[in-house]
Amino acid sequence: MCRPAVAVAMQCLVAVFATVTATTVKRHQVTVVVSFDGFRPDYIRPDVTPHMAKFRDASAAPPYMRSAFPTKTFVNHFTMATGLNPETHGVFDNTMFDSHNETMHYTYEQFHYDDSVVPIWIQNENNGEGRHSGVMMWPGSEFPYQGKTPTYIEVYNNSIHWNSRIDTIMSWIEDENQPANLVFAYFEEPDRTGHIKGVGSQEINNQIVRVDDTVKYILDQLKYKKLEEKINLIILSDHGMETVTYDRMIFLDDYVSNMTYKSVITGPNAFILPNMGKFDEVYANLSSGANTSKTFYVFKKKELPDRWHMKNNPRLNGIIYLLSKPSYAFWYSFYQKILDKTTKEMFRTGTHGYDNDDPLMHALFMVSGPMFKKNFTAKSFDNVDLYPLISHLLALDETANYARPVNGTIAGVEQLLLSPKSSSAGTSSSSSSPHVLAGIIVTFIDALKKYQLP
Repeated sequence: MCRPAVAVAMQCLVAVFATVTATTVKRHQVTVVVSFDGFRPDYIRPDVTPHMAKFRDASAAPPYMRSAFPTKTFVNHFTMATGLNPETHGVFDNTMFDSHNETMHYTYEQFHYDDSVVPIWIQNENNGEGRHSGVMMWPGSEFPYQGKTPTYIEVYNNSIHWNSRIDTIMSWIEDENQPANLVFAYFEEPDRTGHIKGVGSQEINNQIVRVDDTVKYILDQLKYKKLEEKINLIILSDHGMETVTYDRMIFLDDYVSNMTYKSVITGPNAFILPNMGKFDEVYANLSSGANTSKTFYVFKKKELPDRWHMKNNPRLNGIIYLLSKPSYAFWYSFYQKILDKTTKEMFRTGTHGYDNDDPLMHALFMVSGPMFKKNFTAKSFDNVDLYPLISHLLALDETANYARPVNGTIAGVEQLLLSPKSSSAGTSSSSSSPHVLAGIIVTFIDALKKYQLP
């Protein structure tokens, strides 16, 4: 039987080992990225969204984050997840032509133009050392990349209550065996309602309040679990939104015969694929219509502006690309469904996809956590830079053989950090754990010597 002092020492060692083990399990910086689709920065008002306003003022936040072009949901969520421009990752819209010139919408092919493109939730786990990712309904997340899926995944299902989604995310982070150190979460509002009712409607205002309530729930959960100062929380959106009325609809049949081309139309954006031998005719007719109406632009692939980062991709070969001017849109089946329930005079729809320099297309960004400045108004930056920022937070190895170059840079977002990347070690909080454990063992042995058994 051990003497009492030795027994106490043994109990202490067991407790210390448990503490060190818990520290090891949660040794990585935890980053949570929450996206509210179509949430414009100017939706935040102290009288309407008090919790988001308070969070923004206390966090590091620019006036806006610049979306990728086209300012569409799939495009921007995949840009943020990969750190690549659209011409590199190949996603140009929610709906687009596939390799057989047929329409595709949320397919494996759409997100796999290049099999070397890997979202950061996969790269996080590739880095090993107990890293685990969880993805809640983020566009493109349910597809495997290089044969891999994240440890935790919830596919899109808008019937799941938002608070339940948050509870699931917290369970991923707190899991004893495989705690998630990276979480991406997507919420479909206020975009979903905005498309149907338009900006400024009571219905979209209700969804904005719902978003604010959800942010409050997230913050309350972090506070209750004492994780406020342990998690880097990024709240953002993918793009803005603008209202279009019926009198600003563009009908392509007014300018070109629909028997001479195939099309994919998604509001302000249109992919026109002329029939064989009809390219010049279709292009000329559309260009004439654009010049006459002054409501839209027409581009051959080579004419697309460099700043849109679109034209260097074969998925647009043979395509004539159309972009409507702000507050205009191309008529298509979705708008007909809205009109069927109202009148032309009362017709209002919210849309996006316009030039990413348009202020109404700008996205939300604000961040709080142990690695970020507080009460800091940052300069605006591009959302393609989110990947290198998160890579830095996670201390991912950018030189590993599974790493790949990205288009985003840390330069635009480094301003948000308490310590610039160049001056921070970027190592996980567990780096000293072996040394701490060794010190504990030495101390314990010294204690045993004092109470050595006869």
